[in-house]
Amino acid sequence: MNSTAIPPSTRERLLEAATKVFLEHGFTAASMDMVRQEAGVSNGSLYHHFPTKALLAEVLYAHTLQDFHAALLQPIHGKATAQAGIKGLMRAYIQWVLQHPDQARLLHTLRRGGDVAGGAEIDAANEHAYATLKAWIEQRVEAGEMRAMPFHLWMALVFSPAMSLTQGWVSQPTPAVAPKVRAALEHAAWMAVAP
Repeated sequence: MNSTAIPPSTRERLLEAATKVFLEHGFTAASMDMVRQEAGVSNGSLYHHFPTKALLAEVLYAHTLQDFHAALLQPIHGKATAQAGIKGLMRAYIQWVLQHPDQARLLHTLRRGGDVAGGAEIDAANEHAYATLKAWIEQRVEAGEMRAMPFHLWMALVFSPAMSLTQGWVSQPTPAVAPKVRAALEHAAWMAVAP
């Protein structure tokens, strides 16, 4: 059976091109024309989808964030215990970063550089993921499997150690995280919120 892959849409091509251009040149130095040329589209197509570079960055960030969240939240679906869920979240975080180093760099670069400050697309991407995570945390706290604490503190305790190491991981020619480091991060994340 002969199956043909569906070619990416213009919007998808523009987002892929923007990822490459923003990472190669930085958001400030990147131009819309660089993105247009990389995507191989007309000015009309570019500006129809993304009237400004700021909107392009916001949509790209949100699109990447949605992919990240989809992978990250897998371990807490179903009846995952607190310990299994926390360690699974950390494994999923590291795995996504290693499988998508350019996208991980992009999230880090755009956010840390102040190139995206939020917006409707980013808020919507975060809203769903945070609601899912908060509901799971609440269930595990009620079951006595995890300490109760403010969500922002929970996020900092669980994810900040790995987030602080991410830039180093994705700067390697072939991103990798040693098994001992993975195990230490999983253990630290769990111990930070264990009852």
